[in-house]
Amino acid sequence: MEVLPASLSEPVSYVRSLRLQGLELPSAAEVSLMLFLHYAATREQLLQKKHTWCGDTATLERFVTVGAFGRNGLFVSAHPGAYFSRGLGICARLVNG
Repeated sequence: MEVLPASLSEPVSYVRSLRLQGLELPSAAEVSLMLFLHYAATREQLLQKKHTWCGDTATLERFVTVGAFGRNGLFVSAHPGAYFSRGLGICARLVNG
């Protein structure tokens, strides 16, 4: 699982363009669980230098982000929807159905 290259430095609204491809934002719990299960099985740490937007919302109209999985653990934060960063993108998941 990697951040989609075209989604880097894009605000969370970029996910609208992915919906036509059957993709959506994962929840923070899904991303966290995927990272930990992948690490337990392979000892490979994904999203070491990247973060992904998540479908969860926080207070003050912010969206949860997850990433930077390394020796200090997993970084969970929240940013306004218009925020963008070189290390923040989208690890999309397939829409069920």
